[in-house]
Amino acid sequence: MQVKSTVFPFRKSQFARYIPAVIILFLTGCEKPEEYVAVPDYFPVTAGTYRIYAVDEAIYSTGNKEPKTASWFEKEEITYSKTDSNGVSECLIAHSTRVKPTDYWQKTKEYKAFVSIDKVMQNKDNELITSLVFPYSPAAKWDAFSHFAMNDEDPRYGHLFRYENLDQPQQIDSLYFPNTLKVNERTDTTGPVIYRLGYKYYAAGVGLVMDVQTDYDYLQNNGDLVGDRIIDKGVRRIRKIIGYGVRK
Repeated sequence: MQVKSTVFPFRKSQFARYIPAVIILFLTGCEKPEEYVAVPDYFPVTAGTYRIYAVDEAIYSTGNKEPKTASWFEKEEITYSKTDSNGVSECLIAHSTRVKPTDYWQKTKEYKAFVSIDKVMQNKDNELITSLVFPYSPAAKWDAFSHFAMNDEDPRYGHLFRYENLDQPQQIDSLYFPNTLKVNERTDTTGPVIYRLGYKYYAAGVGLVMDVQTDYDYLQNNGDLVGDRIIDKGVRRIRKIIGYGVRK
């Protein structure tokens, strides 16, 4: 900040009286504007941070009464992070899996995430997803899959993401998070033909802490429903965080 200086013919006694006023004006000018509000960081990109999840999956297939179930563990670790001259942060995330807690981690893929002034985008499996938008607001709605070539048979088709439960505490098994937000991805659970439910929780300073994805098609015979909401085919997958930290 440049300040123009003007010389006045003050005597020392006059100049001394103006020093407090000058200091007050300087300090006032350096204060943050009243509308400034610190925003919780729900998608941190610090290199070395990691999150570990327990995953449970149930797959229903036509002709099989019981689902095929599986459980495993996943780890996401930010291996590097940088910010360009436009303020866009880019990070590389290594994704690893293992079946048992005693197994070695096996890296399965890497993907990038980008945090700009208005959104967070992740490039997973060559699919660019808009995970979060700024500012966080209950009024915000967005098409997370606008970069996809998606048809209406995809369970995610036609649903807009929106925020719920902003800055609320959340208990996930043994882990407590004082500030979280919920991203509602789709809620179509009352119809007679399909069941669609998808949502995620993010915790301030941690990132993704829970991911629930459920998509069922109910059993039909020649276009007529069989029974009351009998699952014909579909998938339910739940990811819950069980640990997080910074690699040393």
